[in-house]
Amino acid sequence: MAKPLQKPICTRAELDKVSFLIRPILLKNKPTSALIFAFEGEVYAYVNHCMHMHRPLNCEEDAVFDETGKYLRCSMHGFIFAPKTGECQSPVCFGQRLQALRIESNDGLLYFAEKHLSLPAD
Repeated sequence: MAKPLQKPICTRAELDKVSFLIRPILLKNKPTSALIFAFEGEVYAYVNHCMHMHRPLNCEEDAVFDETGKYLRCSMHGFIFAPKTGECQSPVCFGQRLQALRIESNDGLLYFAEKHLSLPAD
């Protein structure tokens, strides 16, 4: 169940029309962004932050998947991550994970379901 005052991220139909969405968030009251996407029929969300250089995955180009569509890819150095787990597959950060964010769905709307996450005021 969505938080009563939480604004929806988007609709599932909107997410299905794009390869990914980036949304500004406040995580523990600090501004950052979230990466949201559908992969193999499921919705996933991660803090949009590569652990290698502490940059958004899409910092160099407007893409987060590699050319095969099977892995998330940091556009700065090409590190790849498993979409379902966020686990890095590249040698320098192998085994480290992107920070997952829980998503809930209610009547076709997607919401963040994280205790310490809020959306910035409009």
